[in-house]
Amino acid sequence: MRDAPRPRVLTRRGWSLAGAAAGLFVAGRLLGTVELAILATGVVVLLAVGALWTRSRRFDLTARRSVRPARLHVGGDGRVDLLVANRADRTTPMLAVTDMFDDGRRAARFSLAPLPTGCTARAAYRIPTSRRGRYRIGPLALTVTDPFGVARRTWTQTNPSDVLICPRIHDILVPRQAGGRVVASVETVQARAQAADGEEFLTLREYEVGDDLRRVHWRSSARRDELMIRQDEAQWRARTVVILDTRPEAHRGASFEIAVEATASIVDRLTRMRRRIDVSTSDGAPLTTGRARDGWAVMDRLATIEPEGDDRFGAVLAAHGAHRTASLVIAVAGTLSTADTNALAGLSSRATVILVATRSDDYRPLARAGVIVVDAATEPFPVAWNRAITECHLAPPPQSSPARSPR
Repeated sequence: MRDAPRPRVLTRRGWSLAGAAAGLFVAGRLLGTVELAILATGVVVLLAVGALWTRSRRFDLTARRSVRPARLHVGGDGRVDLLVANRADRTTPMLAVTDMFDDGRRAARFSLAPLPTGCTARAAYRIPTSRRGRYRIGPLALTVTDPFGVARRTWTQTNPSDVLICPRIHDILVPRQAGGRVVASVETVQARAQAADGEEFLTLREYEVGDDLRRVHWRSSARRDELMIRQDEAQWRARTVVILDTRPEAHRGASFEIAVEATASIVDRLTRMRRRIDVSTSDGAPLTTGRARDGWAVMDRLATIEPEGDDRFGAVLAAHGAHRTASLVIAVAGTLSTADTNALAGLSSRATVILVATRSDDYRPLARAGVIVVDAATEPFPVAWNRAITECHLAPPPQSSPARSPR
């Protein structure tokens, strides 16, 4: 490699021999024994020969590192692929390859057999994904050791790379809007036409329990042999607000990690449906700009987010209620104050409100106010979410004349 080598150092064996040589020399002088002094001199010569041998090694190696998949999640499989190529005009000796991880707290080590000119070698190792966060990989170090194993010389790659491990994503059901209708989904067949009632027909999706049967697209249902629901542009443009409670005093133990995973799962589900999402923290800091493709940016922010910020949770909720900016509000929170509870209850009269609670409390007043409560403190979040979405009984949609299917 073209990077400057690290200072030459002795190996553990070399330092042991150096200490033995010093002891032999002192013992020879004290006892007046020439043989001990000669033995000490031999050890010193061996160390010098090893150092000169490693210094004479010249390499022209290139190394490349790639992380797969490009985006990692907690609990997922992550792998680092290494490629080392020899561009020198002679074969390399046996080399030791070390790639650091998490600022040197962990390392992957390999032995690289002699590499002929123009040849490449590949290696791979798994990345631990037990915790979310930003981790540094590298530098990649290649070490040559003399045949006696007493001296070594190391070359390093000078530009380490960072890798983000995003929160775990759970498979959850689609959140519902008022009237029991599922928000628009483009995970199924898509189409676009002009509806007879003036609304722009945007997409078709598979039937979900609770859908209005008057919106069944019978022609597509007959062709696919399953019920397909018509989705209009008006509902497509509806916006969802997700608020993550980052107040330090609101969380305890693992409640914050549960909240982060819940937020990531919700954002992932809505992003795959190309839903307009605004994600913010309890102090009003935005995590996204509301575009349909901001999901990955939110995941990157959630990978490193920590409990911090001022307590403005109630004010943030009240602001959304005053401006009526969303048809679906999802709050992922820890401990709630009376003001927070009142703000959530007030929102339920203007929009569908879902509370994902990561701390145990009495949420019956909120449930009576029409808020869908997901109790993630007493059971795993995906189980609690799916049960709450399935069992929620929202008011039926207003009666109107049947909409004709688009041609």
